[in-house]
Amino acid sequence: MNILLLLLAVGGVWSVPVEHSFDTDQCGYKSCHKTDPGVLNVHIVPHTHDDVGWLKTVDQYYYGSRNMIQKAGVQYILDSVVKELWEDPKRRFIYVETAFFWKWWVHQSPEIKEKVHTLVKEGRLQFVGGAWSMNDEAASHYQSVIDQFTWGLSKLNKTFGPCARPRVGWQIDPFGHSRELASLLAMMGYDGLFLGRIDYQDKARRLKDKAMEMVWRGNDDLGKASDIFTGALYNTYSPPAGFCFDVLCADEPIITDPDSPMYNVVDKVQSFLKICAKIAESYRSNNILITMGEDFNYQDAAMWFINLDKLIEYTNLKAAKEGLNVTLFYSTPDCYLKAVKDANPVLPTKADDFFPYASDPTAYWTGYFTSRPTTKFFERESNGYLQMVKQLQVLADLEKHNQFVLNELKSAMGVMQHHDAITGTEKQHVAHDYERLLNQAVDDALIIAKQAFNKATQKDGRKPPIFDFHRCHLNESRCDISENSEKFVVTVYNPLGWPVKEPIRVPVAEGEFEVWGPNGQRIKKQQVILVSPITDIPTRVSKAMQEIVFIIHLKPLSYKSVYIKRVSRPKRNAPEKAVERPRHQRFNIWKKYTSVSPEAVTADTTLRYNMKVNLEKLPLAPMFAPQPNADLNASIYLTRVHDNAREVVALEKFLRQPGVKPNPEWDKVTMIYSTLSQDQLNKLAKNPPPERYDPTSVLENQYYKVHVECINHLVREVILPDHTNLDLGVNMYYYPGACGDNHDSAHRASGAYIFRPTSTTPVKLDTELATVVKGEIVKEFRIHFEMNAFMNLKVYDEVNFIEVEWVVGPIPIADQIGKEYVIKYETNILNNGEFYTDSNGRQKLKRKLNTRPTWNVSLAEPVAGNYYPVTNEIYIKNDDLRLTVIPDRSEGGTSLVEGEIEMMLHRRLLCDDAFGVGEALNETAKDNGLVVRGKHRLYINRDEEIPREVLRTHLGPQILFSDAKNIKYDQWLKMSNCHSWLAEELPPGLHLLTLEPWESKLLIRIENYLEGQNSEASINLKDMFQGIQITSFKETLLAANMFLDEYTKWTWQKENEFEESENRGKEKDKDFNIVLKGKEIRTFIAEYEVKNN
Repeated sequence: MNILLLLLAVGGVWSVPVEHSFDTDQCGYKSCHKTDPGVLNVHIVPHTHDDVGWLKTVDQYYYGSRNMIQKAGVQYILDSVVKELWEDPKRRFIYVETAFFWKWWVHQSPEIKEKVHTLVKEGRLQFVGGAWSMNDEAASHYQSVIDQFTWGLSKLNKTFGPCARPRVGWQIDPFGHSRELASLLAMMGYDGLFLGRIDYQDKARRLKDKAMEMVWRGNDDLGKASDIFTGALYNTYSPPAGFCFDVLCADEPIITDPDSPMYNVVDKVQSFLKICAKIAESYRSNNILITMGEDFNYQDAAMWFINLDKLIEYTNLKAAKEGLNVTLFYSTPDCYLKAVKDANPVLPTKADDFFPYASDPTAYWTGYFTSRPTTKFFERESNGYLQMVKQLQVLADLEKHNQFVLNELKSAMGVMQHHDAITGTEKQHVAHDYERLLNQAVDDALIIAKQAFNKATQKDGRKPPIFDFHRCHLNESRCDISENSEKFVVTVYNPLGWPVKEPIRVPVAEGEFEVWGPNGQRIKKQQVILVSPITDIPTRVSKAMQEIVFIIHLKPLSYKSVYIKRVSRPKRNAPEKAVERPRHQRFNIWKKYTSVSPEAVTADTTLRYNMKVNLEKLPLAPMFAPQPNADLNASIYLTRVHDNAREVVALEKFLRQPGVKPNPEWDKVTMIYSTLSQDQLNKLAKNPPPERYDPTSVLENQYYKVHVECINHLVREVILPDHTNLDLGVNMYYYPGACGDNHDSAHRASGAYIFRPTSTTPVKLDTELATVVKGEIVKEFRIHFEMNAFMNLKVYDEVNFIEVEWVVGPIPIADQIGKEYVIKYETNILNNGEFYTDSNGRQKLKRKLNTRPTWNVSLAEPVAGNYYPVTNEIYIKNDDLRLTVIPDRSEGGTSLVEGEIEMMLHRRLLCDDAFGVGEALNETAKDNGLVVRGKHRLYINRDEEIPREVLRTHLGPQILFSDAKNIKYDQWLKMSNCHSWLAEELPPGLHLLTLEPWESKLLIRIENYLEGQNSEASINLKDMFQGIQITSFKETLLAANMFLDEYTKWTWQKENEFEESENRGKEKDKDFNIVLKGKEIRTFIAEYEVKNN
């Protein structure tokens, strides 16, 4: 028999501030049943698994409504459990989800609250996990995981004191388990971690080898500090077959009346003893844990406890009578862990992770890495808002009544980390409800930003606000303020501790604009016309047809505002260029053309063709098939323009219509249009954007030269400043999703959880149109693909990444085939089947194609079985170069082919995968398939780590908009339009992970993101901030739920020792100067004073 998680010291104060004194004499491990070292100790653990949203919304689950979907009411579970626990002191119960518990707790009477206090103090009701929700481990980011643990644990601590401190993690339902979460839990002081789902092949091996419990090293750089005892449960988290005594179950109750014809206690006990013996074969100690509960069980807790009372009593009677070496008793995961620790078995070790998870040969749970990409993006975006308002509440010294809206956003973000929320594995109406909750919380919390920026701008918090500071839907390039205002202010906030250069794109209507900086300097900008894949997004309601693009330079932990105004300017033509044709020569390009929509382009479109047309071979016209309804004659002149942006968009749409193809009478002269994009046509409209079309096929800045081919619609190569070149292709594909009735593994469907393509080779999407846009700020290469896919490769001035913007959707399903769209970055890097992905956005893990580090895997699904979660980055490398792709949200990724990185973007499927959701993943919007827009940032370098760039993408600048119709430019110049709250840039390696109010104090987390040798870094906390002085601080565990000096880590016997990190740290803290080793996060509760400015 084996052993289960690491153990922590039980003495000391729980955290600060604690409003009451709590008696800890009976709680924690002191409340545990004494075990017998000479027998098999069977720990009966009653529990319920209450999803914070899944098939029903959070409120529907709590109140028990919509029971036609699922019979579940959490309020009844807690009511019933408290009643049954109170009736018998031997009974035990555990609870996990603080979001539900708190919703219940605040509505209880003083009498019920007093009973719960007693139950907690006596260890009869124990909290495990204790976070706001049971978070996912693939799509969630470590910053959000830490936040939601901190939020949930703070509620328990403040209410119950140290007796409520969860001592074990309880991740029984997430679909795979990350190494980083193990590390985080170890740093939070958890003694152990229990898992429910591990790969079916891995589990079979572990059952055979008695390796279900292990010591898991969470991080190589942190070494033994990241070790945590980890146990995989025998039956996921369900009761043994035949022993579910819930109102939702159909198993027979235990009947002890010998006069009843239904009398079955003898058979029940005998059956249960066989189950216990079978389980014991796979564990290394003389203790086994048997879960007694399931999803939303214990709505009628009496049914469970009456039958479990009988099971325990009669089994122990049989054991005593027959001399069997077994004993049953009510227990908890904490008490089981304590018993295993006392038994002190020798345990195997683990240093990788549990991804990807498969439950059978064709059920690889890797689809949810990408499912519901807009939800994943909104969660990521909302985390940026949360970090901003937490920081500003402190830095701007705002009133404490803001804490309510701040807590509302913390709660909403905690819910979003749930393993059926950010994963995209909920029903559609639940996804909408998650978004509703989060959207409302963000809107409410932004009052903090409005107060802070108005106070800072006017240098006086007593003055009435002058700006509104609204957020906009920039993912759809729409913003009411910038579209409808002649003058407006854009305020950009940098939450990072180092300077940032960021491209900003502001959607505007037609016209020309000027951008002015805070000190009266004109900011260089470019206006770029939006393409139809963006303007045609069904949910987009906007007048904007173009974007103002500029680069903003931000100081650490600062804001900067710019003033943008529309300017009146005479109509002008494009700059004159030599043209080797008669200037007014006319070319009829679409003779005898037919189209379904002749009104789309009926007038002649006249252009000034400002280039030497014979210098470069012109690209072929897009290839389409004709529609036989009406004639179209759209001619191109090499003269003045009398067109506008919307008409050109219509022309572009026509060219990409299915059913349009070139006329065979065309000659090479008639190929002109294909070299001109919608953007180039629009630049020659009445109010042309200040952007010059250049036919060159090189997109260049200070960091990259990207060679593209308009003719073949291809990205070709990238050249670095040292003349190193990398072959690079960017193409889009889709996998047809399998459909089936799921009656066996061979008929498994691809669904919300499962990725199961019908082919190992994806279908490549043909290109329809490619254009180059070149301006002073950004150069773009735009490729329109068939089947509603679009890619725009951008090279910005001054910026050290290549941005690839993608738009996918509506994914066509008229052929009754679901599709899963991917993008491939195809290079000549020889990576030998190896690639690297991050773990929850923090450490990187090496992946090897068709390989698992701890067992010989057999892959029936070679594509899905090689997909991994990519929260922040994926890269391939060789001895010379590294290509890193950083997504703007969590996605699935892999490297299936040598030199390639493949990222899944969007999924639209027609069959359910039969893992509980009960509906196909077929997202729609405005009666169309959902359109998704996203970005990847590409970094190409000499195998260098880029942690700051990764953090910058995850926690990028936040952008707010204000109408300035009543603020003249001269008035605005007199305001404080830029300010940094950081005394100086953080030292290399250090990141301000957390800054937030903590009652009357501050909660500060500093992270060292470096790794390996010589990665130590230090900082002085006292005068770290401008306007705030730290007067004292005390260090806590990671979740701020216990002071560090009150914590003692347990050690375990291991079969083999880990290789210890050389990242040991030599310097020591001194006064306010703190030292951090590589990958270390340190957490402090600090007292402070506000300085007089």
